[in-house]
Amino acid sequence: MRRYLPLVLLVVLCMPMVAQKRGPVTLYTLEECIRIALEKNLDVRLANARARASAAGLTAAFGSYLPSAEINAGYQRQLTNLQSQFVFVNGTLIEGEPQPNSYQLSAGINWLLFDGFRREANYDEARLGVDVSDRDLRTARLNVVSTVSRQYFAVLQAQQIVKTRREAADLSKATLARVVAQYDAGRSPITAKYSQETELANMEVSILQAQMDVVRTKSQLLSTIGEDASIDAEFAESSVASSVTTAEIDLYRQRIGTEEQALVRAFDVRPDLRSADLRVKSTEASIRAARSAYYPRLSGTVAYAWNNVEVRDFDTRGRIYAGLNLNIPLFDQFRTNLAIENQILNRTQALVDVERLKQQLRRDMRTAYVQLEYAERGTEIAQYALKTAQINAEATQERFNVGSATLLDVQAANNQLVTARINRVTAIYTYLEARTVVDATLGTLTEL
Repeated sequence: MRRYLPLVLLVVLCMPMVAQKRGPVTLYTLEECIRIALEKNLDVRLANARARASAAGLTAAFGSYLPSAEINAGYQRQLTNLQSQFVFVNGTLIEGEPQPNSYQLSAGINWLLFDGFRREANYDEARLGVDVSDRDLRTARLNVVSTVSRQYFAVLQAQQIVKTRREAADLSKATLARVVAQYDAGRSPITAKYSQETELANMEVSILQAQMDVVRTKSQLLSTIGEDASIDAEFAESSVASSVTTAEIDLYRQRIGTEEQALVRAFDVRPDLRSADLRVKSTEASIRAARSAYYPRLSGTVAYAWNNVEVRDFDTRGRIYAGLNLNIPLFDQFRTNLAIENQILNRTQALVDVERLKQQLRRDMRTAYVQLEYAERGTEIAQYALKTAQINAEATQERFNVGSATLLDVQAANNQLVTARINRVTAIYTYLEARTVVDATLGTLTEL
């Protein structure tokens, strides 16, 4: 291990230099990450596009109540086999010049008067589709807020672990300096020096591993918010609480209530559950639309048509007409029945999806509350362990300084202290993540 110590130290020293060459550092807060994610996240962008499409569908459904109108104009010219034209003028047949040109003009208005209530059903389906898209968008936004928050906590946790391991390495270097001084004075064997060098090298390797965790969590968060994962970014630790008190834990518990109360509230406010209920109603409208094929269709038409070899005589050669068209279905080879059954199948599937979502919500709520309970206990235990480990490490170091404790005692006490500090950092961010999961499961997570 001694042979690799210079190489490890060189890598650790060079990593900050490499980072400095990547350009200016961008600092992100949690609020800024959420804001960027709500603008750039791919899932949110897709949900926004679906909401716009649903709004256009509602406009089109309303438009089906209005008459359709169109104008058609055409021109043709005969190029070969032109024949003379014969016309009667005051009773006399006169031969005229060939007329190669032909002009046509038509305009019409068609109004669907009755279609078996299909338009009403389609309008209800489109209106429900807008509500579904709106709640799907809210669900996507809340999921992004939850994901970004938890990934932000992971980044801060990884950064804190790096800081903790670096402080432990600095302490280990100071211990190594004392051991080397004792060895030079003939008060310590060479094995103590080797042992402390190995301990320091192991700590440097742990720092490298922790730094890799920082890089990984940062890249994951940047990708989620829609930023370039390769940019050099820092995340402000001040935007998240660095400690959790018992009073805060109790206050949060009072706010969310019991698991049963939270479940009832979640059934009322979860946008994805409301979206699933609306999809059931939408399939009922689809069934009504399919059944409309059994009814007759009535439409009215008003049109104008004109054609001539010259662009004139619109009044004498044009005609205006109006009419009604009644279509009565007698037998369609059971296609309407098939369409109805398919829509009934869709409604059954929608009902099953609602029930599955409720079952999933119950499971998620149980898991979230258990995770919160263990996180609360973890913060308490980690705080106590840190306090005792700090006392033990200080006492052991004092004993080592006066020669009543061995180097192994110091190393063991310092390792316990490092573990306790890391456990406390982990416990704090685990609790914050557990709260985020509970709020997300409740459907009450805010966008900050």
